[in-house]
Amino acid sequence: MAITSKSDTEILQIAIPMIDHVVKASNQRNWSQFSAYQTEQEANDPNNKASVERQWSEQKFLTSLSLDRDILGVLRREDVAMIVWKQTSTEVEGDYLAIYYLKEIDQEIKEVGFVIK
Repeated sequence: MAITSKSDTEILQIAIPMIDHVVKASNQRNWSQFSAYQTEQEANDPNNKASVERQWSEQKFLTSLSLDRDILGVLRREDVAMIVWKQTSTEVEGDYLAIYYLKEIDQEIKEVGFVIK
């Protein structure tokens, strides 16, 4: 069953622990934990890792993410579910839009994107 056929509640029950894990890993600048839910290809891509580590060093916001969030909704497009929320920081003022992308691949739910704007 594709993740997009699940209810919003079911998707959030899967996604929120994953998001919490990734947010904590981002705050700790821990690539192996941050990439734990990515596809094997993404997790092992040196360019992906270098890009994330560069962002961690340049943007204090990305290493001070709050675990408190206001979920705005779950969107579905083709076979990808997108969890959208208002992201804040423990050290940087302002609200940001965060989107976490999930897809079922080989009967596993994988992160196929994580964007904060």
